[in-house]
Amino acid sequence: MDRRALMLAAGGLVGGAGAAQLAAAGPAAAAPAAAGPVFDVRTYGAVGDGVADDTAAFRGALTDARAVAGGGATLLVPSGSYALGESLLLGPGMTVRAHGARLFRTGNTSALVKNYTSGMPAVAGYGGAGNISVFGGTWDMRGSRFTSTCPAFVFTHADGFTVRDATVLDVPQAHAIELNAVRRVRLVDCLFDGVYAGTGTPTVPNRLEAVQITGATNSANLPAPDFDGTPCDDVLITGCVMRNSRPDLDSPYDALCGDHYVASGDGHRPLHRNIRVLANRVESSGAYGIRATDWQQSVIADNTIDAAAVSGIHIGSGSGNALQDIVVTGNIIRGAGAGIVVSNAGAGRNSSVAISGNLIRGTEGETAIYVSQTDGASITGNTVAKTRHPSGGNCQGIQVQRSPHAVITGNHLSDIAGDGIGVDTGSTEALIAQNTVLGTTRNGISVASSEAAVRDNRITGVGTGAGTGAPEGNYAIRIGGNAVNVSVRGNVARVGEGGVAEAGVGVMAGSQAAWITGNDLRGWGTAVRDRGAGTVADGNLG
Repeated sequence: MDRRALMLAAGGLVGGAGAAQLAAAGPAAAAPAAAGPVFDVRTYGAVGDGVADDTAAFRGALTDARAVAGGGATLLVPSGSYALGESLLLGPGMTVRAHGARLFRTGNTSALVKNYTSGMPAVAGYGGAGNISVFGGTWDMRGSRFTSTCPAFVFTHADGFTVRDATVLDVPQAHAIELNAVRRVRLVDCLFDGVYAGTGTPTVPNRLEAVQITGATNSANLPAPDFDGTPCDDVLITGCVMRNSRPDLDSPYDALCGDHYVASGDGHRPLHRNIRVLANRVESSGAYGIRATDWQQSVIADNTIDAAAVSGIHIGSGSGNALQDIVVTGNIIRGAGAGIVVSNAGAGRNSSVAISGNLIRGTEGETAIYVSQTDGASITGNTVAKTRHPSGGNCQGIQVQRSPHAVITGNHLSDIAGDGIGVDTGSTEALIAQNTVLGTTRNGISVASSEAAVRDNRITGVGTGAGTGAPEGNYAIRIGGNAVNVSVRGNVARVGEGGVAEAGVGVMAGSQAAWITGNDLRGWGTAVRDRGAGTVADGNLG
């Protein structure tokens, strides 16, 4: 069983279909056989020629389907092109089968598919109409013509939703799918193509995710009461593609999934649990590839992200919620402003974030991997190749700030326009070990926090990366920022062809009690440049 199948199989039951069925399903897999009565929209008079208005036929079929005692009805939409002037309101246990069908809006309707509408009683928790499945269909919102804000799918306050093999086009100023206070959601092999920004100018940021994962916080955030703080729980997004094939009309989405960094009225938002974003592709994004807002116990794995303007993967909380137990692994990120960013607002602290085995190439910002306000972060086995800063500043390969007890091991960094690895103030007791740093315009490893251990790293080519002829003052390993008790042992550092640097190891003024021993610093004019207090440097080669 491959990695994606294993993760799917571990995800529990799917609303209307089992996890085992999803694990085995390919992009064009047929939906499970209908278990209840089937209502064919053609029987109710739908024409599907792209000209006739099929709204009344869909309304009649849905009315009878929702009336089935105990739910479980299927709305069958055969191949064709169907004009719709109103939403499809689905009831409990319902399934829509629309493979080969195109469904398009004829006006400024609300969402084409939803489980709640105005006038229905308020629902708390996950008590609304759930166990709903949609299989197939091209859902064309025609947002560049009917421009009032409108998502394509809205699911709220319920348990069990599956959307598979669906294509969502041209959404006007909204999300393709809104997940509002829902549980057990499976979005599989869907295509999200283009969002109309409402300005006709593709360069205007729209700040919209293709899939919004949000909680029941207030009326501005959720279309249906109760506003009881219910989060999303157990959401799987896999095999999906986000792109923008109509740049003449539409702008890119802001992210494949996530939510905005806006606190609710009391300053806090609910924490979403068990979000799994696996093996998706982002071909263009106006800001982020994946934006994990207020998530915990979640996995972001094996995604491919190209051309994300701000960052490939962004994890944080604008409300200062403590995020924990998040794994980011096996992703490929190319051409982003930053690769992976983990942060928090105010005094918020994250913990137990693992970033491993990712490939990041061609970032154009301040860092490829950035971790801030996170306790016990693990950054291991990542490959970072070619970083640049748009104004020529320091674009570090890996940077850790205000994050104690970080483990930074086994990473491979090359062609870095700045420091290879930077461990800054507030990141005490970091372990930086067995990394390979090849070609930096500044320092190979820079440590500005106390009690750090720098062990068994290989550094070649300080001051060379972008061929800029960096000034003296760079070091293979730099200890600064009033750091205390930093130990440097077993590292191998070489000047590299064209390197311009002051020494193999540099101890800056204000640093205290550095211990530098057993390092191979051969080839440097100065092996250790010491301006600190209480430095011990012995047993080094060079």
